[in-house]
Amino acid sequence: MKPLQVLIIEDDQYTAGFFRTVLKLVGLESEIIHSAKEALDRLSSTAPDLVLLDIRLGVEISGEDILYQIRSNPRFDKTRVVVITAYPRLAEPISDLADLILLKPVETEQLKSLMERLRNMDFQSKFQGCRDPITELFNEEFFLARLELAFERTKRRKDFHFAVIALEFLTDLQQEALANPDDVLTVLREIGNRLKRHIRPTDAPARLSGWKFATLHEDLKDPREIDLIVKRLTEKLEPPYDLFAGPCTIKFRIASVVHSSSFEKPVEILRAAQKLLVEAVEKAG
Repeated sequence: MKPLQVLIIEDDQYTAGFFRTVLKLVGLESEIIHSAKEALDRLSSTAPDLVLLDIRLGVEISGEDILYQIRSNPRFDKTRVVVITAYPRLAEPISDLADLILLKPVETEQLKSLMERLRNMDFQSKFQGCRDPITELFNEEFFLARLELAFERTKRRKDFHFAVIALEFLTDLQQEALANPDDVLTVLREIGNRLKRHIRPTDAPARLSGWKFATLHEDLKDPREIDLIVKRLTEKLEPPYDLFAGPCTIKFRIASVVHSSSFEKPVEILRAAQKLLVEAVEKAG
Protein backbone atom coordinates (compact mmCIF):
# COMPACT_ATOMS: atom_id res chain seq x y z
CA MET A 1 0.00 0.00 0.00
CA LYS A 2 1.30 3.46 -0.90
CA PRO A 3 2.50 5.44 2.16
CA LEU A 4 0.32 8.38 3.09
CA GLN A 5 1.73 11.80 2.30
CA VAL A 6 1.33 14.11 5.29
CA LEU A 7 2.04 17.85 5.51
CA ILE A 8 2.35 19.68 8.82
CA ILE A 9 1.72 23.38 8.27
CA GLU A 10 2.72 25.05 11.52
CA ASP A 11 4.87 28.13 12.12
CA ASP A 12 5.99 27.17 15.61
CA GLN A 13 9.01 24.88 15.29
CA TYR A 14 8.52 23.16 18.65
CA THR A 15 4.84 22.39 17.94
CA ALA A 16 5.60 21.17 14.42
CA GLY A 17 8.32 18.89 15.77
CA PHE A 18 5.92 17.52 18.37
CA PHE A 19 3.35 16.71 15.67
CA ARG A 20 5.99 14.97 13.54
CA THR A 21 7.14 12.87 16.50
CA VAL A 22 3.60 11.74 17.32
CA LEU A 23 2.94 10.85 13.68
CA LYS A 24 6.08 8.72 13.65
CA LEU A 25 4.70 6.78 16.61
CA VAL A 26 1.81 5.59 14.39
CA GLY A 27 4.03 4.94 11.38
CA LEU A 28 3.36 8.14 9.44
CA GLU A 29 6.19 10.13 7.87
CA SER A 30 5.54 13.84 7.42
CA GLU A 31 6.94 17.03 5.93
CA ILE A 32 6.99 20.24 7.95
CA ILE A 33 6.07 23.60 6.41
CA HIS A 34 6.70 26.69 8.55
CA SER A 35 5.02 29.48 6.56
CA ALA A 36 1.82 30.04 4.63
CA LYS A 37 3.66 31.14 1.49
CA GLU A 38 5.85 28.04 1.58
CA ALA A 39 2.73 25.92 2.09
CA LEU A 40 1.00 27.34 -0.99
CA ASP A 41 4.15 26.78 -3.06
CA ARG A 42 4.32 23.16 -1.89
CA LEU A 43 0.63 22.55 -2.52
CA SER A 44 0.99 23.84 -6.08
CA SER A 45 3.00 20.73 -6.90
CA THR A 46 1.60 18.05 -4.60
CA ALA A 47 -1.74 16.79 -3.28
CA PRO A 48 -1.12 15.30 0.17
CA ASP A 49 -3.39 12.72 1.75
CA LEU A 50 -3.48 14.53 5.09
CA VAL A 51 -2.74 18.09 6.23
CA LEU A 52 -2.31 19.22 9.83
CA LEU A 53 -3.02 22.93 9.57
CA ASP A 54 -2.50 25.76 12.04
CA ILE A 55 -4.93 28.63 11.41
CA ARG A 56 -2.73 31.49 12.66
CA LEU A 57 0.22 31.46 10.30
CA GLY A 58 0.78 35.14 9.71
CA VAL A 59 -0.81 38.43 8.66
CA GLU A 60 -0.45 38.21 4.90
CA ILE A 61 -1.75 34.66 4.35
CA SER A 62 -3.62 32.72 7.02
CA GLY A 63 -4.31 29.04 7.52
CA GLU A 64 -7.90 29.83 6.61
CA ASP A 65 -6.74 31.00 3.16
CA ILE A 66 -4.87 27.74 2.68
CA LEU A 67 -7.92 25.71 3.67
CA TYR A 68 -10.09 27.55 1.15
CA GLN A 69 -7.46 26.91 -1.52
CA ILE A 70 -7.52 23.19 -0.73
CA ARG A 71 -11.29 22.88 -0.71
CA SER A 72 -11.77 24.89 -3.92
CA ASN A 73 -9.38 22.77 -5.99
CA PRO A 74 -10.51 19.34 -7.31
CA ARG A 75 -6.91 18.10 -7.01
CA PHE A 76 -7.46 17.93 -3.25
CA ASP A 77 -10.75 16.00 -3.26
CA LYS A 78 -9.03 13.16 -1.40
CA THR A 79 -7.09 15.39 0.99
CA ARG A 80 -8.13 15.43 4.60
CA VAL A 81 -7.46 18.51 6.69
CA VAL A 82 -7.18 18.56 10.47
CA VAL A 83 -7.25 22.15 11.72
CA ILE A 84 -5.36 22.70 14.96
CA THR A 85 -5.85 26.01 16.77
CA ALA A 86 -5.84 27.65 20.18
CA TYR A 87 -8.61 30.02 19.07
CA PRO A 88 -12.07 28.38 18.69
CA ARG A 89 -13.60 31.54 17.24
CA LEU A 90 -11.15 31.48 14.33
CA ALA A 91 -12.28 27.93 13.52
CA GLU A 92 -15.99 28.77 13.42
CA PRO A 93 -16.16 30.17 9.84
CA ILE A 94 -14.31 27.17 8.38
CA SER A 95 -15.79 24.34 10.48
CA ASP A 96 -17.61 22.88 7.45
CA LEU A 97 -14.41 22.82 5.40
CA ALA A 98 -12.21 20.96 7.87
CA ASP A 99 -12.45 17.22 8.45
CA LEU A 100 -11.64 17.75 12.10
CA ILE A 101 -10.83 20.64 14.43
CA LEU A 102 -8.57 20.17 17.46
CA LEU A 103 -7.94 22.73 20.17
CA LYS A 104 -4.43 23.45 21.39
CA PRO A 105 -2.77 22.28 23.52
CA VAL A 106 -3.07 18.91 21.78
CA GLU A 107 -2.02 15.98 23.95
CA THR A 108 0.16 13.15 22.70
CA GLU A 109 -2.38 10.36 23.16
CA GLN A 110 -5.18 12.46 21.70
CA LEU A 111 -3.28 13.14 18.46
CA LYS A 112 -1.81 9.63 18.31
CA SER A 113 -5.23 7.97 18.58
CA LEU A 114 -6.81 10.23 15.96
CA MET A 115 -3.95 9.73 13.53
CA GLU A 116 -4.16 5.95 13.92
CA ARG A 117 -7.85 6.04 13.05
CA LEU A 118 -7.40 8.43 10.14
CA ARG A 119 -4.54 6.35 8.75
CA ASN A 120 -6.77 3.28 8.61
CA MET A 121 -9.67 5.06 6.93
CA ASP A 122 -10.29 5.13 3.20
CA PHE A 123 -9.12 8.43 1.70
CA GLN A 124 -11.43 8.33 -1.32
CA SER A 125 -13.40 11.39 -0.26
CA LYS A 126 -13.44 14.14 2.32
CA PHE A 127 -16.34 12.70 4.22
CA GLN A 128 -15.92 8.98 3.68
CA GLY A 129 -15.01 6.96 6.76
CA CYS A 130 -15.93 9.33 9.57
CA ARG A 131 -19.07 11.05 8.25
CA ASP A 132 -22.70 10.12 7.82
CA PRO A 133 -23.37 10.36 4.06
CA ILE A 134 -26.79 12.00 4.43
CA THR A 135 -26.22 14.68 7.06
CA GLU A 136 -22.40 14.97 6.78
CA LEU A 137 -22.24 14.82 10.57
CA PHE A 138 -19.85 12.40 12.26
CA ASN A 139 -20.97 8.77 12.20
CA GLU A 140 -21.34 6.69 15.36
CA GLU A 141 -17.90 5.07 15.09
CA PHE A 142 -16.03 8.37 14.94
CA PHE A 143 -18.27 9.94 17.59
CA LEU A 144 -17.40 7.13 20.00
CA ALA A 145 -13.71 7.68 19.20
CA ARG A 146 -14.02 11.37 20.13
CA LEU A 147 -15.95 10.39 23.26
CA GLU A 148 -13.19 7.99 24.26
CA LEU A 149 -10.56 10.72 23.89
CA ALA A 150 -12.60 13.12 26.04
CA PHE A 151 -13.03 10.39 28.67
CA GLU A 152 -9.28 9.76 28.82
CA ARG A 153 -8.55 13.48 29.03
CA THR A 154 -10.52 13.78 32.30
CA LYS A 155 -8.05 11.38 33.89
CA ARG A 156 -5.18 13.79 33.19
CA ARG A 157 -6.98 17.09 33.80
CA LYS A 158 -9.17 17.60 36.84
CA ASP A 159 -10.54 20.85 35.40
CA PHE A 160 -11.64 19.25 32.13
CA HIS A 161 -15.42 18.94 31.84
CA PHE A 162 -17.43 17.50 28.97
CA ALA A 163 -21.00 16.45 28.30
CA VAL A 164 -23.06 14.46 25.81
CA ILE A 165 -26.45 15.44 24.42
CA ALA A 166 -28.69 12.73 22.97
CA LEU A 167 -31.55 13.51 20.60
CA GLU A 168 -34.24 11.32 19.11
CA PHE A 169 -36.81 12.51 16.60
CA LEU A 170 -40.17 10.78 17.08
CA THR A 171 -41.15 10.14 13.48
CA ASP A 172 -43.68 7.46 14.43
CA LEU A 173 -45.93 10.31 15.60
CA GLN A 174 -46.06 11.91 12.16
CA GLN A 175 -45.78 9.10 9.62
CA GLU A 176 -48.14 10.81 7.16
CA ALA A 177 -46.05 13.99 7.12
CA LEU A 178 -42.93 12.00 6.24
CA ALA A 179 -44.46 9.56 3.80
CA ASN A 180 -42.40 11.02 0.95
CA PRO A 181 -38.79 9.62 0.98
CA ASP A 182 -37.48 12.93 -0.34
CA ASP A 183 -39.01 14.68 2.68
CA VAL A 184 -37.22 12.26 5.00
CA LEU A 185 -33.87 13.16 3.45
CA THR A 186 -34.74 16.87 3.57
CA VAL A 187 -35.49 16.73 7.29
CA LEU A 188 -32.42 14.65 8.15
CA ARG A 189 -30.15 17.08 6.28
CA GLU A 190 -31.79 20.09 7.89
CA ILE A 191 -31.38 18.56 11.36
CA GLY A 192 -27.68 18.14 10.58
CA ASN A 193 -27.40 21.73 9.36
CA ARG A 194 -29.13 23.14 12.43
CA LEU A 195 -26.93 21.14 14.79
CA LYS A 196 -23.76 22.34 13.06
CA ARG A 197 -24.91 25.97 13.03
CA HIS A 198 -25.74 26.17 16.71
CA ILE A 199 -22.86 24.42 18.46
CA ARG A 200 -19.17 25.34 18.63
CA PRO A 201 -17.01 24.18 15.70
CA THR A 202 -14.91 22.18 18.16
CA ASP A 203 -17.95 20.20 19.37
CA ALA A 204 -18.79 16.89 17.71
CA PRO A 205 -22.30 16.42 16.26
CA ALA A 206 -23.21 12.92 15.03
CA ARG A 207 -26.01 10.98 13.44
CA LEU A 208 -25.88 7.62 15.22
CA SER A 209 -28.56 5.75 13.30
CA GLY A 210 -32.00 6.43 11.87
CA TRP A 211 -33.43 9.39 13.75
CA LYS A 212 -30.98 9.22 16.65
CA PHE A 213 -28.38 11.96 17.03
CA ALA A 214 -25.80 13.01 19.62
CA THR A 215 -23.43 15.88 20.29
CA LEU A 216 -20.21 15.95 22.33
CA HIS A 217 -19.25 19.17 24.11
CA GLU A 218 -15.69 19.30 25.45
CA ASP A 219 -13.77 21.72 27.64
CA LEU A 220 -16.82 23.27 29.30
CA LYS A 221 -15.82 26.08 31.66
CA ASP A 222 -18.70 25.11 33.92
CA PRO A 223 -20.69 21.82 33.71
CA ARG A 224 -23.89 23.88 33.94
CA GLU A 225 -23.11 25.33 30.51
CA ILE A 226 -24.71 22.24 29.01
CA ASP A 227 -28.14 23.41 30.18
CA LEU A 228 -27.80 26.54 28.06
CA ILE A 229 -26.68 24.46 25.08
CA VAL A 230 -29.70 22.16 25.46
CA LYS A 231 -32.00 25.19 25.62
CA ARG A 232 -30.46 26.72 22.49
CA LEU A 233 -30.67 23.48 20.50
CA THR A 234 -34.27 22.95 21.58
CA GLU A 235 -35.20 26.40 20.32
CA LYS A 236 -33.40 25.94 17.00
CA LEU A 237 -34.68 22.42 16.29
CA GLU A 238 -38.34 23.18 17.06
CA PRO A 239 -39.26 25.52 14.16
CA PRO A 240 -41.12 23.85 11.25
CA TYR A 241 -39.28 22.03 8.49
CA ASP A 242 -40.24 22.89 4.92
CA LEU A 243 -41.56 19.77 3.18
CA PHE A 244 -43.20 19.18 -0.19
CA ALA A 245 -46.69 19.45 1.31
CA GLY A 246 -45.80 22.47 3.45
CA PRO A 247 -44.23 23.27 6.83
CA CYS A 248 -44.11 20.40 9.31
CA THR A 249 -43.07 20.36 12.98
CA ILE A 250 -41.03 17.28 13.86
CA LYS A 251 -41.30 16.21 17.49
CA PHE A 252 -38.15 15.22 19.35
CA ARG A 253 -36.70 14.49 22.77
CA ILE A 254 -33.42 15.85 24.05
CA ALA A 255 -31.37 14.95 27.12
CA SER A 256 -27.87 15.65 28.40
CA VAL A 257 -25.40 13.97 30.73
CA VAL A 258 -22.25 15.54 32.15
CA HIS A 259 -19.26 13.26 32.69
CA SER A 260 -18.59 12.21 36.28
CA SER A 261 -16.33 9.71 38.02
CA SER A 262 -19.26 7.27 38.29
CA PHE A 263 -18.84 6.32 34.62
CA GLU A 264 -16.38 3.47 34.07
CA LYS A 265 -16.48 3.45 30.24
CA PRO A 266 -16.96 6.26 27.69
CA VAL A 267 -19.96 4.64 26.01
CA GLU A 268 -21.81 4.60 29.36
CA ILE A 269 -22.17 8.39 29.13
CA LEU A 270 -23.95 8.18 25.78
CA ARG A 271 -26.11 5.30 26.98
CA ALA A 272 -27.09 7.29 30.08
CA ALA A 273 -28.25 10.20 27.93
CA GLN A 274 -30.21 7.84 25.68
CA LYS A 275 -31.82 6.23 28.73
CA LEU A 276 -33.10 9.64 29.79
CA LEU A 277 -34.77 9.95 26.38
CA VAL A 278 -36.55 6.64 26.85
CA GLU A 279 -37.70 7.64 30.31
CA ALA A 280 -39.01 10.95 28.97
CA VAL A 281 -41.05 9.13 26.31
CA GLU A 282 -42.44 6.69 28.88
CA LYS A 283 -43.48 9.54 31.21
CA ALA A 284 -45.13 11.37 28.34
CA GLY A 285 -47.01 8.22 27.32
